[in-house]
Amino acid sequence: MTERPFEAVGLSADADRAYPLLVASRGVAEEELAGQLRIPVDQAHAACEELAALGLVRLGAEGRWYPLPPHAGMLPLLARAQDRLRRGRELLDRLGVEYQRVHEGHRAEEIVQAVEGADAIRERLGLIHRQATEEVLVFAAGDEELEQTGVSTVRQRVVVERARFEEEGWHGAAAGAGVRVVERLPARMCIADRTVAVLPPAAGEDPKDPVMLVVGPSALLDALVQLFETVWAGGVPLARAAAGRGSIQERILAMLVLGTTDVAMARSLGVAVRTVQRRIVAMERAAGVDNRIQLVWHAARHGWLD
Repeated sequence: MTERPFEAVGLSADADRAYPLLVASRGVAEEELAGQLRIPVDQAHAACEELAALGLVRLGAEGRWYPLPPHAGMLPLLARAQDRLRRGRELLDRLGVEYQRVHEGHRAEEIVQAVEGADAIRERLGLIHRQATEEVLVFAAGDEELEQTGVSTVRQRVVVERARFEEEGWHGAAAGAGVRVVERLPARMCIADRTVAVLPPAAGEDPKDPVMLVVGPSALLDALVQLFETVWAGGVPLARAAAGRGSIQERILAMLVLGTTDVAMARSLGVAVRTVQRRIVAMERAAGVDNRIQLVWHAARHGWLD
């Protein structure tokens, strides 16, 4: 593409190319200029007339064109061009403000949608779970609808609050899910395939008029995914059943790490306190350790909590 240094001041393509040649000459006939530019003579004539009208060249004797001092003719043109650019920038700024006023609110509505009513919330949650194809991430703060996703073919990672984990009758998340336990969750949340997140009503919100937020692809969704990963990294893993360790041992180990009392563990498991204590002693013997602190250390080193 041919460079046009004076396009900004309004010169045509032919005049833009002709002007430097005229400035470097002591006078040029239109035929000579046409030959140098490889254009018809009438186009060369039109280019010279254009430059003359702007005060950049003059027609001399014998039909030859001569340049005038460049600064005298070009500086006013540049000043006018700069003024046009300034006014264009001001117009652009005004259009930007108008665009934000008209469109940004609409864009926000596209990113975050509100689903109102218990039935509508359950239906939307079920749809999101059924449509997931890769991974479901859950903050389960006492919400069985979020924990039991019912999607066995999709990888699931669930973070559970300690209070929920210690509840009597809690049987864990959906089969095959990775589960970690934390003291407190920042929110109730479910993310499907990292493309949509749902934020159910906060605990204590009026159950007669619940509202759930649905967040689509956006910087906000990226931040929610990062929030999950941060909380997940700091959670206590609840290992899946492995050789020599049943689900009760796994839950006892996880609750030991969390500092849960024997009474709370027994209530959560639905067994007697002495049963919990016997299980802990049995795990200590199997690990070859003398106390609970050593048991937790041994479990961490040997992947019992992975």
